Amino acid sequence: MIQDLRRVFGTETADCLTETNDTKIEIFDCYDCAAAQQKSYIKAREEQPVHFTLENPTAATLAFAALDNCLLRSDNESRCDFFIGNSRKLYFVEIKQVKSNQRSAARANAIKQLDSSISLLKDKIDLQNTSLIAVVCLKAKQVYPLQSAKRAADIVAFKETHNADLMEGQSHTF
Repeated sequence: MIQDLRRVFGTETADCLTETNDTKIEIFDCYDCAAAQQKSYIKAREEQPVHFTLENPTAATLAFAALDNCLLRSDNESRCDFFIGNSRKLYFVEIKQVKSNQRSAARANAIKQLDSSISLLKDKIDLQNTSLIAVVCLKAKQVYPLQSAKRAADIVAFKETHNADLMEGQSHTF
């Protein structure tokens, strides 16, 4: 997978692509960094926050790609924050830091970014035999796991359009 990504995005983006086989991968989007460093990272120090956790109990080798403001610059169409996985399973994740009354709009925007990112990658890499999972990660002080007809429709539409599972959460198991 990492070779395909380097072929598509170029080798000069080495700081945006990495591999890991850690059994617990904690990822954060650096909102408070200087503009040039505002991208997603795998947590390396204790003081760094955690926005999304991927449990990797089999220690599979996974490619991590910081998309937003790294592989793709801000002048490009809006894309999700990062993706992580391999040719078997690939997670696309959009992290939104929101107040609880902004969740609906943030969720809708995140879904558009995930849709755009999956379309972009599917145009460049053969993902026919890869399970695709799109994750909306809403970081708010209080979590409201609401189910609605709109969310159900979004899930169905995502499955029909991309053959991808759309979900919301802050952690998953590979």
